[in-house]
Amino acid sequence: MKALYIILALAISSCGAQKMEQTYKNTDFPKSQQPYAQQWTGGAPGSGSGITLYFPTEVTTGYDLVAVYFRNSINKNVSYTADDRLMMVSRFRTDFNNRKDVIMDLDSKNEMQNEAPDLEKFPFELKDDEAIIALKKPNSEKITYVKLINIEERSQLALPSMPQ
Repeated sequence: MKALYIILALAISSCGAQKMEQTYKNTDFPKSQQPYAQQWTGGAPGSGSGITLYFPTEVTTGYDLVAVYFRNSINKNVSYTADDRLMMVSRFRTDFNNRKDVIMDLDSKNEMQNEAPDLEKFPFELKDDEAIIALKKPNSEKITYVKLINIEERSQLALPSMPQ
């Protein structure tokens, strides 16, 4: 009877967990296609900052990209790095060096135009050198998750303007 309760508890708790279809280490790819992250900061005050994640297109072969989860941020937009289309880029904005137009007023009605904070809970527990790529097959609703681990951190870029 006790075993039945344990099995039932495990079945219920595992239903909500997302299962990784595949986990890749950076060494699973050729040196020129290993995933890496690089922080950037704009040169002018308020021009912004962020982290750019580079990962091989091999991860997404046969799938449509749904989202990239990295360092407690979610990005649904990616692009290719070059014409060879071997690497993809996902850019995540950070709060450092970003200009926030915040209205502070004694009358709280005047502060209603301030942007509300994002309270969406991040769905994964990831280390700083880990990312999750959410994918789905064309004409399918089932989402597949691929995890990248041991992502290399490259030196920070100081840019005269924000990357496009």
